[in-house]
Amino acid sequence: MQSEKVMGIPSELVQQRSRGKTKFIIGGLVIALAVVYLIYTGVQSTAAYFLTVDELYAQQGAMMGKQVRVSGMVDATTINYDNKTLTLNFEIMGENGQNLPITFNGPMPDQMREGAEAIVEGTFDGNLFTAKTLLLKCPSRYDDTIEEVTVNSY
Repeated sequence: MQSEKVMGIPSELVQQRSRGKTKFIIGGLVIALAVVYLIYTGVQSTAAYFLTVDELYAQQGAMMGKQVRVSGMVDATTINYDNKTLTLNFEIMGENGQNLPITFNGPMPDQMREGAEAIVEGTFDGNLFTAKTLLLKCPSRYDDTIEEVTVNSY
C-alpha cells in the first residue's frame, strides 16, 4: 500500500513534523510560565513598603511582622551604642511628634548624629523596630546650594 502524498511529501512525515512543532510550542510555553512565576515570587519576597514614622503607626496592625522600610530624622539624644555587642539603639522622629524606637545589630555609621535622615528596613513588632539594614543621609551632602568648583585645564 502506497502512502498518500501531500505536495510531494508523505503524509506520515507531515504528521511527525506537526507533532514536533506542537511539542516545541508547549515546551516553550511551560518554560515561559516558569520564568514568569520565578520573577513574580522573587519580586514579592524582596518587596518592601516605604513609610514615614507616622504612616507606620497609622497602619500598625497591617504592618506588624512584615518587611517594611521606614524613614525619619534621627533623635541624637536617644543614640545608645554598645561596642561589645555591636548593638545600636536609637529613635527616629515622625512629623507629628511620634518617635519610633529602633534596634540595629552592626557597626554604627559615621553620620549617626542629629539632623541625619535614617532609612531603616526590617520588621516592626508593635513596640520596637528591628532593622536589618540602616542607611543615613547626611544633610550637608543634600544641600540645595551649589558650590562653585574651579577646574584648571591645561
